[in-house]
Amino acid sequence: MAVKTVIGNGKNTSFWTDGWLLDQSLKQTLPHLYSAVAVRARKRTVFDAITDGRWISDIRGALSVQVLIEYIHLWELLSDVELQPEVEDLHIWKFTASGLYSTKSAYEALFIGATQFDPWREFGKAGLRGNASSFCGLLPIIDAGQQTDLLKEALTIHQNVHFVIKLKKQ
Repeated sequence: MAVKTVIGNGKNTSFWTDGWLLDQSLKQTLPHLYSAVAVRARKRTVFDAITDGRWISDIRGALSVQVLIEYIHLWELLSDVELQPEVEDLHIWKFTASGLYSTKSAYEALFIGATQFDPWREFGKAGLRGNASSFCGLLPIIDAGQQTDLLKEALTIHQNVHFVIKLKKQ
């Protein structure tokens, strides 16, 4: 989850879908129990669910062994939870050091774990900016000499990458 929640009064945190307990949502941690919760009750806040044990009455239908196991597990986890009436819930964005959300950090988070293909940077040295479609789009508007130079540069980069891949396979 991208947001970690530290519970204060529980009034600004979803009981079932926010990551406030075990750094994951209860929906993820206890999927069988979550499926037994009435749809309308899935929107409860932590405060509403814990007050008078309302989360218990939200469970509906026939209860399988797995649902009962998860119910007991949640009961035990909640025995350690104490709400703090004067303290607001704190939502921490995990992708910045400050814990504050920004669109820039969200955009950068999209690329976590992505592979970067650095040889494309070489096109910039040849006067090209952008991606492969930009490269192909430029060919008709530049003169034949520049086209030849760019295509030679692209072929050299392709051959170098292909050579490195072959070496790694051996």
